[in-house]
Amino acid sequence: MTPNLPELGVPTSATEHLPDFGHAVPIDRHLTVEIDGSDPQKANAAALNALMDGASSILFRVKRGSDLPSLAAGIDSSIAPLHWVGDLDPDAVAAQLESASQGLYNADPLEQKARSGHWFTGSWASDLDRLRRAEASLPPAMGAIVSNACFAGPGAAAQLAWGLASLEAMNPAPGRPVGLVLQATGDYFETAAMAQAARLLWTQNPLWIVGRVGVGGPSDDAADLADRALAAQALALGGCRDLCIAPINESAQAARWARHQGLVLYYETGLLQQDYPLRGSYLLEQWTAELAEAARNQTAQWNRRGGLVELLNRNENLWN
Repeated sequence: MTPNLPELGVPTSATEHLPDFGHAVPIDRHLTVEIDGSDPQKANAAALNALMDGASSILFRVKRGSDLPSLAAGIDSSIAPLHWVGDLDPDAVAAQLESASQGLYNADPLEQKARSGHWFTGSWASDLDRLRRAEASLPPAMGAIVSNACFAGPGAAAQLAWGLASLEAMNPAPGRPVGLVLQATGDYFETAAMAQAARLLWTQNPLWIVGRVGVGGPSDDAADLADRALAAQALALGGCRDLCIAPINESAQAARWARHQGLVLYYETGLLQQDYPLRGSYLLEQWTAELAEAARNQTAQWNRRGGLVELLNRNENLWN
């Protein structure tokens, strides 16, 4: 017997049934800690400490390619994925990795151009060639192409549009993981819908979504800690593979809280033991479909103006 839904639970119009996301949700989930690699020995010690206390993945912001061996010392990247962010030669990165290494080579040329006004290597063609070399040289379980969609701003539709357009421009090889970095928005349901929409928009490759939580200045307010926990939960339910939760302040205690929030979410709530935790929510299905459509429309508008790369080369306002 199927119970009748209350009036407020019945959709008032046709609802698009989205593909089931269960089989596409990553089996392994990671809690990622971001570390400044300016001092390689200090950064490596911080990474090893984090991995011993809740973290399962490390994101290094690398200043020099020569620092890679020191940064990675003692870390088995076939178990703990390493994400390398910076202006890095892919062959130098590949030389430090084992064949089973996991992680992301994050040298997003479109974000670089939008943020700084110049390409990494001087031109789009040369940057794209470097990405092709990354695909040829990096271990197969690593993502050689990453879109830092969080750069587009806090809005979900803007992040998704940037992610879709930039991945289309970079044209990743089939089969290899592709990275997408999203920032949680201020709305719990929108954040979950955004992560779902990303997986709806890009199906050509396994999508390795890194969900970032936490913006703003330092805080001692417990409410901020709760806000970040809820945002992380929404990203995880939407299908992020990695969670990168920024501590609420620079204290060692805040760093431990951030790591332990991920541990509680992954291992103590039971939320991720279900294959289809969001199935049947009219609100989330509609929101997911609307965000995906908005991203497609924005990407189509950019394409009518010459495409994202050309707009960046002309230094035009993308959001007119």
